[in-house]
Amino acid sequence: MTEEQKKKRDWLNRAFYAEKKLKALMHKYKCDKMRAERVTAVYGGVDKGKSDSRQNGTEMLLTLLADSKKEYDDYEQEYMSIRREIESKIKALDPVTYSIFSYRYLDYLSMEKIAVEMNYSYETIKNKHKIGLSSLKIYP
Repeated sequence: MTEEQKKKRDWLNRAFYAEKKLKALMHKYKCDKMRAERVTAVYGGVDKGKSDSRQNGTEMLLTLLADSKKEYDDYEQEYMSIRREIESKIKALDPVTYSIFSYRYLDYLSMEKIAVEMNYSYETIKNKHKIGLSSLKIYP
């Protein structure tokens, strides 16, 4: 594989890594949400005669939850933008190569699974992928 093909492959793999980050942010949000729900359930409605530290802790957790939700939502938009950009570039390829690239870089299937899905040999998929990388125009 040439350096140019490697650069194109790395460019195409951005959606895969963006999805990994998105899943990590979702996990963080869910953990923050569970933590905030536990604290609000424990301290909710029983703050009479208590110090403000409990209320401040609850507010801090709710602020943290809102921040993690916003971070997730913002990154989700970036992830979708990356997917749209990749899809717009691979649409210029012939239909078979488009399918290979779509399975590989948008659905994250292995070359073996793509070969089974498309009823081609593994070697044919690899060759068409390599040719597709050479013909792909990702730079203006």
